[in-house]
Order: sequence, then C-alpha cells, then structure tokens
Amino acid sequence: MLDKKPRTLHTVLESRVAIEALAHFSSKPLHRFLPQGDGHPILVIPAFLTSDAFTSTLRNSLSKLGYDPHPWGLGLNTGLHQSKLEQLQKRLKEIVLQRQQKITIIGWSLGGLYARALANMNSEHVRQVITLGSPFGIPAVESEGVQSAVGRIFMLLNGGATDPMLDNPELWQSTPPVPFTGIFTESDGVVHWHYCLDEKQPLSENIRVPGSHVGLTHNPVVLYLLADRLKCRPERWQPFNSIGWRERLFDNRACAKAIELAEQAAGLSEATPA
Repeated sequence: MLDKKPRTLHTVLESRVAIEALAHFSSKPLHRFLPQGDGHPILVIPAFLTSDAFTSTLRNSLSKLGYDPHPWGLGLNTGLHQSKLEQLQKRLKEIVLQRQQKITIIGWSLGGLYARALANMNSEHVRQVITLGSPFGIPAVESEGVQSAVGRIFMLLNGGATDPMLDNPELWQSTPPVPFTGIFTESDGVVHWHYCLDEKQPLSENIRVPGSHVGLTHNPVVLYLLADRLKCRPERWQPFNSIGWRERLFDNRACAKAIELAEQAAGLSEATPA
C-alpha cells in the first residue's frame, strides 16, 4: 500500500529553504541568460496557509523575465472552496479580456489544485498550467487526505464541510486539456511526492527537481525550468529536453522509473511478475 506520509527526514530538511533563498538571490546575475518572455499574463496561486506575499519573489522573477504575473488577490489560501474558485475564475477572465491573450497558471502546492481546476473549467482561456509540489493526486480530503502536519490542519479547516469543490475532486485530479508541467521534489517534506505525479498524456509531463517543498518558489533550478517551459507556444509544445548536462541534474530516467513505481503502488499499472 502506498505510504502517504512524507519521510520525517524530508520534513526536517524543509529548513534548508534558507539555503535555497540564498541560492536564489546569489544566482540573480545569471537570470539575464535565461530565455526571455513574450509578455503574456501569468496567474500565480499561493500554497495552503500562504498568501500573495509568499509568491512575491517568484512573481518578481517572472516579471524580470518579461512576463506579466498577477497575484491571486484572495488573501490567505485556507483550502479548497467553491467561492474562491468562482472568484479566481472571474479574475482569470478579467485578465484575459484585458490582455487579449491566453493566460498561464502557476500553482504552488495546494494552489496547483486550483490551477488545474481552473484550466479544466476554462481551457479556452488557458495557455498552459505549471504546478510546484502540488498533491493533485490526493484522494478526496474528507476521506484519507494527506497525513502530515499540513494535512491535519487542512482537514481541520475543511473536515466535515459540504463545499461543492470538495465533492468534485475530478476538477483537479483530471489532467487539464492544455500543456501541463508538474514539478516535484522527491525530498518533499510537506506532501508525499507520489501525489504530485500526473498520468502520462501527450501534453503533460512530470519533472523532478532537487530541493524542499517550501523553497520551490525561489529555487534557482525551478526558475530555470519555468523560463524554459513558459517560452513554449501551446501549438508547438514539447516535453522538457534534458539531454546533455541537464540529464544529470534532472535525471529523467530515474524520474520515469519513479513514476512507474508510483503507478504500480497506486494500482494504475500491472506490477512486474516476480
């Protein structure tokens, strides 16, 4: 049976976020060598129990790359709520109407569940979706949930609720009909990384990065990936190319094996006979 708990060591190592923040600011001189953006709008959705203040560094980096990032503007993210989803949908449409361009949605942790739900409901307005450590593979929260400290707080705030969004997990569990990139870290100390893996689809990919869950919004490796993925036009989208030096850093072969094992553990594929 799939263990739903992140390893205790990984949870303890979330404190390395300070090192990742230092690495981000130390690498700023190198940002000018990253692919520059085309100015299209990006909606950035924060993690559970965080707000726009926690994504300001990421949005600032995206702005310097030449994009037009927007905060979610709904205060503290306290969980999955239909009312928040409807407000986000309205905000998304307003940005698209104002800019006359499709929008990319980036969701961090729980924010990625909102991102996928929005894309599934408004695919005609969405250019692509990118999630950072988002456990969109979790069961309905009123049943098993995520067995971690954050998961228990989540259940405390949402447990027993009859919110329509909680009753429709397919909104975030279903792969969006637009290019999708799920960025995850195996050393995630907040959510089990298995929950961050999407099914194999022509327009979806899973990319493993080194680092912590909390530090994903200012991890230099993540920013490199975002710059690479955001430059792709939807009609010419291709999976991330990890040939050469990037193969050692991202190790797609190990990632593919991890996804295969995760699918077997979840009963999504046939296990290899002994």
